[in-house]
Amino acid sequence: ALSTDNIQALKSEQVGALSTQQVRGLSTDQIGALETDDLRALSTAALRALSTDQVGALDSDQIGALRTQQVAALTSAPQVSSLNSDDLNALGTDQFKALTSAQISAITTSQIATLESDDLRALTSAQLRALSTDQIGALSTDSIQALRSEQVGALSTLQVRGLSTDQMAAMETDDLRALGTAQIRALDSDQLGALNSDQIGALRTQQVAALTT
Repeated sequence: ALSTDNIQALKSEQVGALSTQQVRGLSTDQIGALETDDLRALSTAALRALSTDQVGALDSDQIGALRTQQVAALTSAPQVSSLNSDDLNALGTDQFKALTSAQISAITTSQIATLESDDLRALTSAQLRALSTDQIGALSTDSIQALRSEQVGALSTLQVRGLSTDQMAAMETDDLRALGTAQIRALDSDQLGALNSDQIGALRTQQVAALTT
């Protein structure tokens, strides 16, 4: 078997020529020894062939070096869900934008809770709507405040119902104003009671009317 030194000595085009079967045969030590340029040379099929143990052997620098096409090719489960928080936070905003809705759905609540604000803000409305109520509930209050107004406005009524009172209290007034009337009607009395006077005063007239109908 090739030593880790031998693995590191391979040229990128040699690594890129490995078959999926050969990639599956690499040990976790060999995977962990791959240079970032060599890892970027792997085909999307080869990357999808990695086991959870092999994915787990990649460090954050290696994960962060993946091409957007490679990130999009990761299997929702178990590859994406096997990434740790540092790995996810190593992804750039363009890589986050490349994640499919299925991959977003596979992110665990513990991973969601530690996502960096820039990564959250990079999510499209479709990606954000792929989050379950449990995932929405796992967002920190800082994360809620980091969301763009158009992202808040794109939340489904089910997702809005999943917001905690702390999350509601942390919502910026501009974000609160982005909620549609159906979303406003979806709020329960506890959620509404968590809003302060500034938040209530910032509501649009249509939103206030939705509260009383």
